[in-house]
Order: sequence, then C-alpha cells, then structure tokens
Amino acid sequence: MAYQDLREWVNKLETEGELARVKAKVDWDLEVGGIVQETFDNEGPALLFENIKDHENTLGKKLFVGSLATYPRIALMMGLPKDTRPEELIKVYMERVKNPIKPVLVESGPVKENVIRGDKVDLFQFPAPKWQNRDGGRCIGTCDGVVTKDPETGWVNIGLYRRIILDNNHTGITIIPGQHIWMHWRKYRKLGKKTMPVAMINGWDPVLPMISCSLQPPRVCEYDIMGALRQEPVELVKCETIDLEVPATAEIVIEGDISLDFDSFRMEGPFGEFQGYYGSLASKKPVVTWNCVTCRNDPVLQGTLEGVPINEDHRMESINISALVWQYLNERMPGVIGVNVHPSTGWTNVFVQIDNSHMGQVQQVASGIWSMSLASSVGKNVIVVDEDIDIFDLNKIAWAFATRVYPPRDIIQFPGPVLVTDPSIHPKDRVGLKGETANMGVRLLIDATKYLGNPRSEILFGERFAPVARPDNETMRVVRDRWKAYGIEL
Repeated sequence: MAYQDLREWVNKLETEGELARVKAKVDWDLEVGGIVQETFDNEGPALLFENIKDHENTLGKKLFVGSLATYPRIALMMGLPKDTRPEELIKVYMERVKNPIKPVLVESGPVKENVIRGDKVDLFQFPAPKWQNRDGGRCIGTCDGVVTKDPETGWVNIGLYRRIILDNNHTGITIIPGQHIWMHWRKYRKLGKKTMPVAMINGWDPVLPMISCSLQPPRVCEYDIMGALRQEPVELVKCETIDLEVPATAEIVIEGDISLDFDSFRMEGPFGEFQGYYGSLASKKPVVTWNCVTCRNDPVLQGTLEGVPINEDHRMESINISALVWQYLNERMPGVIGVNVHPSTGWTNVFVQIDNSHMGQVQQVASGIWSMSLASSVGKNVIVVDEDIDIFDLNKIAWAFATRVYPPRDIIQFPGPVLVTDPSIHPKDRVGLKGETANMGVRLLIDATKYLGNPRSEILFGERFAPVARPDNETMRVVRDRWKAYGIEL
C-alpha cells in the first residue's frame, strides 16, 4: 500500500491503535529520549509529540517517533495484515524489490507551501532532540533520507546519515568510506569541486526511512526500490536551489551543500551507535551548509532514538538486511530456507536455516555472508541451524546451541573486518588504517545443526543424531483438529 504522505500514515496508525499523541509538555533535551526508550523497551505505540519545550511558536512544533519500531507497523507500511510474521515480511520484501518502479516528476506539491532561503534558514525552528546525555548535540537527522547524485552518471542515492546541528544553518554529517554518499563525495573531489549538493527529506510515506537505511547495491536508486515496496511510483518535485528531486508531499526538505575541503571539517559527535554503545569520541566531520527550507504548513519532524537494541532502526534493518543476505545466498548456493538478521544484536548475529543436505553447506553459508560488501557491519557471528529450528524464536536458537554444538568441531573463528565501534575490542587493541571504519577482528561461525558426519547408531534408533522428543506429527494433527472440544483457551 502506498501512503501519500506522513499525515495519511499517522492517521492509519491512529485508526489501528498504534499511535499515542503526547500532549503533555516535554523537553527536547533528554526527556524525549527517555520517553522513547521506555516506549521501545515495552514495544509501545508510535509517538506524536505535540507540545515540546521551546517550540510552542516555532515553524515546526511536532515530533513523530517510532513509526516502524514493531513488526506489526512494518506490516502496515507494506499493506499487509498486522499479524504478518517477520519471515513473511522478508519474503514479500524480497519479491517486491525484484521489480523496481521508477519515480515520476510532477510540477509541485505540498512541500512547497513554505519556502525559506538564505540567512533566514534556522534549523532550531524544528524540535530536533538531544536524545542521550553523551550525545554531542541535537540531531536533526536520524529517521529520514539524504539525497545526493553522482556528478558523472546521474545515479541518485538516498541514504540515512546522521546530522548533528552545529549552528543555525550548519550540521555535521557522517560519511563512512564505502558508503554510497562517500562514492559521490569522492567523485566531486576528483572533479575539483568545492562542494556537493545535498537534500534532506524528512517526513513522508514510511517507506522513506525503511529504504534509506537499507543496504542497496551501488548504482541502485532508492526511489526505484521505494516504488517497488509501495507498489506505486514516488512523485518527485525539483529542489529550489540545487539539481536534485524530492518527494512532492514530504513534510520538510532542506537543501544545502556539503563541503569537500578537509580543512573545513568541524568537530561532531559523539553519538550513541546502533550496537548500543558509544564506540567513538567526537571527531572532525564534513560540514553541510543548509541554504533553503521548503516545508508544509505546520510541518512534522520525524526522528528516532538510536542506541541499545531493540529500537526502530534495528526492526527496519532486520527486514532489509535479512532479505538482502537471503537473496545473496540463494544466488550462490542451494538449501537456504530462511535468514534472520536478528534485531536484538544490531545485525551482528545472523541466524540461517538450511536443509542440512550436504557436508560443507554450513561453511558455505558463512563464507557467502563474509564475502558480501557489507560484511564489516553484518554477520560478525553466523549461527546455522536445521530446518526444525525456528530462527525467529530465540528460545529455539538457544536450544540448538545448547544441544547440537560440539565446540571443538562446531565453533570456528575466522579473521575479518569488524566496525571500529565494535565494543568487544578495546581502542588500544584496534588494528586498522587511519580514516577507515573497519578494523581487523575475529568472526565466528557456530554450526548448530545436527552433524552429518555421525554414523547411524542403534542407540539413536538408527539415526545419526538423537531424535527429538516431541509428540509425532500425526498425534499433533489429531489434537489440533479436536482442540475446541478440549475447552482450553490459548
């Protein structure tokens, strides 16, 4: 289902009982972050803050958080029933993105209701929170989209890169080597340019943050993938001051230029990372000068709290990355039944379900994942299980680990890249090149399948591995057919 704008999405959530309007006055400084944390911890509703300190009379007065923090809301975003299981969400996602839908250009839209230029641009007109007490400032970019374009090929990228406010019209921006915005940034530098055009899109169809935080392949335009997921093309309008296009019904668009001069970098950070820790200190980052704001009347700023799992980012990425990894493995090997990049570990742990049909299959899974371009941030630990283990049930994963793993044989260490923010490696022990975001680390394969190399044994009823002690399928079928007769409410 395509939502035409953020307001239609908010109305849908309210109709479904998935939204709370916070009318009590709250402080953007830490209090909002605490409220959101408590809500995330209890898998509560999306939140629309309508009374924020210091923003009673600013251009933007409202803040929307937690849009996609639960699987039921991700299902609603995709036009599916709220009780759709995550494995089905992943399958639908995989199928839809096989058929990208290109955006269409329109003349104008509600995002042009207000146009503010030059020295009148003031980022503090929007209720950007300081989420946590060690954060380096108020962050206006945590759940939206950043648009840049390849100056030679025209390839458009929409990514999610944090932006902490430095002053009225400047933010830092985190650009990590290997990211698509970094590829564009390097191209502009090689061409001798001093700045790179950039646009920030905030508040639109919920597909925006869902896809902007996804790990699409290079040269894929996220607008095409958004169209595929919503099954309808994105309607775009041209920016006012730069050669970029943005959704016509967005709440807020801010246009600017990223400096390419290393001498212009300013201190930015720290910021709570997706792994749930402060993994790095403040450092010099590229600076964005924001020159133009276009927005709707009474615009709603969208954001989210980053940090300890499970938060909104982890839920979204659990679907995005699971689909990407599963598709990648399917293209290279048979027998992969499911992939779950579980949100509880910030995509560090990847659970893979296989048919366990041949020797070496488990190792092939791990080598496949570790060969992906995203391997420094995804799949540090790969756990492979049989098809009778539900990879979306941590209890079943723990059971398989407890009973099917023989450590000398089934726990394999392998050298490979890990993020510099990986808290398991102390800063004094990090080995990496200056400026890179990956250090040398150790990756782990846990084979939690029934070992195929065992000989059959009479003690094991003629099997290679101890049979599972559970009522047989025929008995369970009879019981389920008669369940109403028992009068037991489950």
